[in-house]
Amino acid sequence: MAERGEIDPWNVDIVDVTDRFLAELDRRKELDLRVSGRTLFYAACLLRLKSEYLEGWSEEEDDESALDEEEDGFPGIDFDFGTDDGTEPIERLEREIQRRLGRKNLRKRPPVTLYELIKQLKTAEKEQRRRQRRRIPAEREPDLDISAGDVVAVAHDEGYQKAVFVVMEEFRRASRDGDTLTLDGLSASLGRTRREVYIPLLFLMLEGRLALWQDEFFGEVYIGDRIPEGDTDEE
Repeated sequence: MAERGEIDPWNVDIVDVTDRFLAELDRRKELDLRVSGRTLFYAACLLRLKSEYLEGWSEEEDDESALDEEEDGFPGIDFDFGTDDGTEPIERLEREIQRRLGRKNLRKRPPVTLYELIKQLKTAEKEQRRRQRRRIPAEREPDLDISAGDVVAVAHDEGYQKAVFVVMEEFRRASRDGDTLTLDGLSASLGRTRREVYIPLLFLMLEGRLALWQDEFFGEVYIGDRIPEGDTDEE
């Protein structure tokens, strides 16, 4: 119809063209579900292209808009409906529709900046840490997650002996009657975190000056001069 001049290819009455095309196929006895489905698909694509163009025409008036319209093959670009390349007009129209839809989707995709990538990475790291915390038993506080590097760092710190001395003196003061202390209680009396108290206790245990044990895994940590009989879960 475009070749015969019956329709303007850049101002198509989509409903009229679709009806006439389906009627012609029905007359030729070539209409089936596959053909009619593809026809409706092409009509929907044409309607989308036309609506997007009309919307862009009313809202965009700068040079960039004009350049986009030229790239999309709207007014200013002559689309040849001839068959010089050996292909049918419908096949060429199908390829052109797919090409233009692809270019539009590509332009609508927002650019990804380095800042956005870093932000997404930080979000993923936070989510991973949150999931790891969920796997920690409720009785075990995160500040007791001590690595070998933490212990080595304390050992190379010139003030670690002072920390050990302070913890030992507080233990002696609080257990004058030979009472067994807990890590939570000793930390509270010193006004320090469990991590800050636990590492010096490890050195005291290795030196044989104190004993640490638990009655159950991930349970309370007890501190004493020696492990009571029957308790063998020494740390």
